Amino acid sequence: MVHAEDEELAAELAAERHRLTHRPPDDEGIPAFAYLEVRPGVAVGDYARHLRSVLDPTLAIAATADFDAAELPTGDIPDWFARVSGQPSQETAEFAAAGRASYADHPGTDGPWELRDWLSRFEPEYGMRGWAWWDLTAPAPDRLRIWVDCGTEPWFAHLDLLWLAYTAGAVSVAPPEVVESDIWAAEPPVG
Repeated sequence: MVHAEDEELAAELAAERHRLTHRPPDDEGIPAFAYLEVRPGVAVGDYARHLRSVLDPTLAIAATADFDAAELPTGDIPDWFARVSGQPSQETAEFAAAGRASYADHPGTDGPWELRDWLSRFEPEYGMRGWAWWDLTAPAPDRLRIWVDCGTEPWFAHLDLLWLAYTAGAVSVAPPEVVESDIWAAEPPVG
């Protein structure tokens, strides 16, 4: 039997996954969002692809996987992310390895994430993820903003998002800032 709570969670994950490739309308009724301001060390299009190529299969895992199983179905997670979230080798993408080092230097972090631990943040029932993907914008040619719905909380668990932001090719990432949603709506999206 499917519970209403399960259906609601599935719908939320499907909507979040849809927002990876479709800018949400600005009339969603959410009063505020948080953003992380990013200075990418790779081309903007590449950076956006890196983020989305990890989040799409991760959200699919969150919607369908049994997190109590010995193994999660990680076959669709990009190799570069799996490598940087494990034991980096010479085959680890340069942008991801540089991001791993930058994450380690970021104040308040305590080392790299292992893939299973990172994915566990997305576990629907007990996950610790304090955010949901909203959008990616470019307020300036050399800066991007990763927008998330954090329930308007000024502080939320975001080290998992910080890990993804850095390993996708960021040189620096500013701490989250919560602002009114009209600021997000006025910024140009990154396709």
